[in-house]
Amino acid sequence: MNEHLKPIAHFLENDNLDFDEDDFIGLQYDIVDQLEDHNIGFEIITDVLELMETNPLVEFGSPGPLTHFIESFYNQNQKEYVKSLETSIKTRPAVHTLWLLNRVINGSEEARALQLTQVMKSVYENKQVATDIRNVAQQFLE
Repeated sequence: MNEHLKPIAHFLENDNLDFDEDDFIGLQYDIVDQLEDHNIGFEIITDVLELMETNPLVEFGSPGPLTHFIESFYNQNQKEYVKSLETSIKTRPAVHTLWLLNRVINGSEEARALQLTQVMKSVYENKQVATDIRNVAQQFLE
């Protein structure tokens, strides 16, 4: 994991999901500032997605500073962004990665949206995936 993301990982580990949302969002803003100060760009996406995978029930905001940061690279790296997101979801779906996928679906042309909707559907239909995560997929499919 990228060194800059470790404070978020530690925050989530130490607070055992019973944390103040404002503190969590504030920490994300601080991390994004550091990433920008160090000219870290699209290459961080895999680490961010892994952080979300490791904390599958955590919502990182609506959309949240970290999400805004990685989405800022979408237009220049659409193919790689979607591939990374699909890989993450197929490997270890999380509430927030499904949320990211839904945003991509909503902004895609019809053929691509249908293809990505199948990724969402596969999560919903996979009985091995946690119920809370499957429920999120179902909500996006409705």
